Amino acid sequence: MAEDPRTQAARTHFDRWSETYERDSAAKWLREVQHEALAALALNAGDVLLDLGCGTGAAVRDAAPVVRRSVGFDVSAGMITQARERAADLENVEFRQGDVSGPLPFADGEFTAVVCTTAFHHFPGPLDTVAEISRVLGPGGRVVIADANRRHPAVFALDLALRAFQPSHVGFRSPAQLMDDLCAAGFARASYCTIRWRSYAFVRAERAPR
Repeated sequence: MAEDPRTQAARTHFDRWSETYERDSAAKWLREVQHEALAALALNAGDVLLDLGCGTGAAVRDAAPVVRRSVGFDVSAGMITQARERAADLENVEFRQGDVSGPLPFADGEFTAVVCTTAFHHFPGPLDTVAEISRVLGPGGRVVIADANRRHPAVFALDLALRAFQPSHVGFRSPAQLMDDLCAAGFARASYCTIRWRSYAFVRAERAPR
C-alpha cells in the first residue's frame, strides 16, 4: 500500500527539526505538556510505557527511572537517531522508527501505558491508531493523548489554516471526539482536563478488561 503523503511530509518536517528539537523556542512548552501527560498516567515500577510520536525521546527518558521498560516510536529517522544518542546510558529504554498508519510493530498487550503528546494531529488514520493503541495495551492499561483542543476558537482557526498550508497536518480533535474514539475501541473511564485557557487538552482512558 502506498504511503500517505501526509506521512511523507511529517517525516521530512521532523527530520529537519530533529537537530534542534530540544533546544528551540518550543522545547520548554513541549517539556511542560510531556511532564503533565506522564503525571496523568501515574506510572509505577511495573509499567511498560510506549510513547507514540516520541520525537527525541525526552518523555521516554523521563519515565525510564520509574518504569520497567520505556519505548519510543516515531516516524522520523532523524528524531530516532537523536533519541538513541541522548538515551545511550539508559538500559531500559529503546526506540523504534516507523509509521502509525499501519499496525504497530508490537505484540498484543505488550504495554501497560501509552502516551502521545502534540503528535496525534499528524496521524492520517486516527481511528486506526486508536485501535492499535487498544491492541498493544494490556487489560487495565492507561492511555493519555495530549493535543490542541479543536473546540477552542483560536485552535479551530489554526486547524483550518494548517489543513490548507501544512502538508503533514491531518487535524486537531476535540476532547469529546477523542473520548468517543477511545470508548468505541474498548476503553473506559475516559476523562479530560485542559490548560492554557482550554486551548490544550489531556484525554485519559483505561483499557477495559478483555
